[in-house]
Amino acid sequence: MVEIGRRERLTFGDVQRGPDGELLSMSVSVELENLRARREVTAHYELGFADLCGFFTDLAGHWQGWSGTRAYKSLEGDLLLEAAHTGSHIELSFTLQDPSFHDSWSVRGKLTIDSGEELMRVTENLLNLFAASWREDAAE
Repeated sequence: MVEIGRRERLTFGDVQRGPDGELLSMSVSVELENLRARREVTAHYELGFADLCGFFTDLAGHWQGWSGTRAYKSLEGDLLLEAAHTGSHIELSFTLQDPSFHDSWSVRGKLTIDSGEELMRVTENLLNLFAASWREDAAE
């Protein structure tokens, strides 16, 4: 499980794989004040979650800053991330929603991440989440 934030947080976990080891989905949870939401996010059929890992790896590689925002969108549009560098921190905006019913429900929030150690930890933990789930499945 990978958690971003403390009291208010975004969590990635419960990775599901097919019989051949391909990534199928993961659970994404949001905890905000008086609100909890969870959604199974489908992996990209060719990339798995390499694009999500690439998004965080790119942020960590530019930890000293960038201009504008960097964005990630899951295959079905149920997870959207936008990152902006504010000098010493990164503001990570997120949307978790039902891709079939965008007007039905969505959860939006913003978390602040330290652009150094915390961002590196999140990136490494995310990479390990997908690698670990493959190793665990292969060991069974």
